Amino acid sequence: MANVPVISTLLNENSFLTDIKAGKHQFQSDEPVDLGGSDKATDPLSMALASLGACTAMTLKIYYAHKQTAWEKIEVQTTSELEHIDKSTASAEMLSMANNGKVRTITKVIYIKSDMDDKLLERAAIIADKCPVNLMMKKGCKMETIIKRI
Repeated sequence: MANVPVISTLLNENSFLTDIKAGKHQFQSDEPVDLGGSDKATDPLSMALASLGACTAMTLKIYYAHKQTAWEKIEVQTTSELEHIDKSTASAEMLSMANNGKVRTITKVIYIKSDMDDKLLERAAIIADKCPVNLMMKKGCKMETIIKRI
């Protein structure tokens, strides 16, 4: 799926309601009414957080299958918060992440329903950070933008 283009189409008449096609799947994204949207679909930031949560759960499923560990449910709660930073006291790392004096913090809380031992349960935090979406968000990636007239 990674090499199949995801196509997002926004018509001017639709406010912010955007049609998205990812392979054979179709869905929409929108903004809430207070930001000028119609609130008919999930906003893009929530979709990114949902992708992180889904990828995290799937990565843990693969890990526990490899370890032949029984579990009943994995639930990942993701949240995002923008924080103002003091540019004069912020670390170089924080400054490199800053956008208009703000840094976004994403938090994942993972709930696992299982009788597995504490060692395997604690290992979940390490494995969860290895999911591809987590790595892309945390380490970044090379991006390229191309504009073409249609």
